[in-house]
Amino acid sequence: MEQEKEMQRFIEEHVKVIKPLYKKLTFASFDAKISGKKESYEEYEKIQLEFEKIYNNKEEFEKVKKWHDLEIKDELLRRQIGILYRSYLSSQGDIKILGEIIKKSTEIDKKFNLFRANIKGKEYTDNEIKKILEEEKSNEKLKEAWEASKKQGEIVEKDLIDLIKLRNKLAQDYGFKNYYVRSLEINEQKLEEIEKIFDELAKLTNKPFLELKEDIDKKLKEKYKEEKLAPWHYKDLFFQEGPQIYSLNLDKFYEEDVLEIAKKFYDSLELEVRDILERSDLFEKKGKYQHACCMDMDREGDVRIIQNVRNNEKWMETTLHELGHAVYGKYTDMTLPFLLRDSAHIFVTEAVAQFFGRESRNTEFIKEFGKNGKDADEYKEDIRKMLKLRQLVFCRWCQVMFRFEKELYENPDQDLNKKWWELVKKYQLIDFYRDKPDWASKIHFVSSPVYYHNYMLGELLASQFHYFIINEIFKTDINKESEPAINLTEKGKEVGEWFKKYVFQPGAKYFWGDMIKKATKEDLNPEYFVRQFG
Repeated sequence: MEQEKEMQRFIEEHVKVIKPLYKKLTFASFDAKISGKKESYEEYEKIQLEFEKIYNNKEEFEKVKKWHDLEIKDELLRRQIGILYRSYLSSQGDIKILGEIIKKSTEIDKKFNLFRANIKGKEYTDNEIKKILEEEKSNEKLKEAWEASKKQGEIVEKDLIDLIKLRNKLAQDYGFKNYYVRSLEINEQKLEEIEKIFDELAKLTNKPFLELKEDIDKKLKEKYKEEKLAPWHYKDLFFQEGPQIYSLNLDKFYEEDVLEIAKKFYDSLELEVRDILERSDLFEKKGKYQHACCMDMDREGDVRIIQNVRNNEKWMETTLHELGHAVYGKYTDMTLPFLLRDSAHIFVTEAVAQFFGRESRNTEFIKEFGKNGKDADEYKEDIRKMLKLRQLVFCRWCQVMFRFEKELYENPDQDLNKKWWELVKKYQLIDFYRDKPDWASKIHFVSSPVYYHNYMLGELLASQFHYFIINEIFKTDINKESEPAINLTEKGKEVGEWFKKYVFQPGAKYFWGDMIKKATKEDLNPEYFVRQFG
């Protein structure tokens, strides 16, 4: 009992230090992302190092490690000690190396933010490059736009490999095989378990993806009059979402304000997002981060998103997705201890975001909220196929990212350009090669290392949520349809209440596996994703 009191005192003193610093860090990160200013990045880098120094304390780590190995009866105390243990573990090692890692990653991150593709002397944003890839009919101009965007890989390649080696050194100095393995342990995951899931997914999706890819290739060859297709023909920079091969263009349903649609949709679930959007930074500007993200600024309700919104289906999906992250943070139980006001796991918050993001390709959603959406029923089959295409294409893309990143940390000195295109050929069925660091143009290797597999785990859980809601809230026989579409607004209040009670409010109170079982009455089950999209 006295020992548990000592633990509680330690946590209270620790939170007094870490809580204001956490807020300073998130605000510095937010400012750097939306402005691209040098001084903002420098401030962010400085605060990151302050964080690392706190968790680098070896004496405190040994104390927390000893407590972590004990049987702690108090559930909340046990979870907090576990979180502290993994936080300290993530910062162990030479503080000079930690500082170098922060400096290097911040520098590369800034290069990504400031990069604009250059075509014949004119700069293009990511949105503009994507528009060219989606709409251009000239093979030459498609190639030109694709290659212009990939230049950012050449700009960051050397620094990125140096960063990988620094991360590995930090991990290996502390007894881990490499940074990848260390990161998984810190995030309560095991490599062999994730490999097992990805191997099974690859096996189960081989046939449906092959059939889909043959259909895609047939249509694209006819369109571009090319016998052999190249990566730029697949409509996005990494073939991670899939091209438009059906006659329907979903953008026509989202030509009006996607932010207003998102507000109305979340209103129907009784999840308020207006305050989130008011604090957010939503539109393009020079020097700004070109992607999208959600940030919990203080774990006290100030949640924001960063976007570069345009009125089309892509940004409808992205807005629903990022607001999914945001409502998770907003509706976490604020009476929980500060350390537990977080998601059960990063892939659980991804699952929530992906569950809501899928609505942009749901006929029922389009009928309810889309421009002239009442006509959507006549396109029902195409819309269903488009969602399936997106999910299968993304699933195979995740295979590339997961396996490449694992290889990247296992041997950063290998021929990475060759390895990248080998994996693209095996899992995405694109037979192409060029000796350029195209892999390095993916920002996640810098800003979200050892993260990408969680997107796929999130998709698995999103499908599990989908079927649970059908069965338990809508009371529909789960066996009658393999891919049922539901109108969430019909039982919006009940759906919103279920998410709040079983997913959002518990925060990080439970180990992620326990949280999933409490919410869906079973362990994480990949079969639901395959049932829905395979």
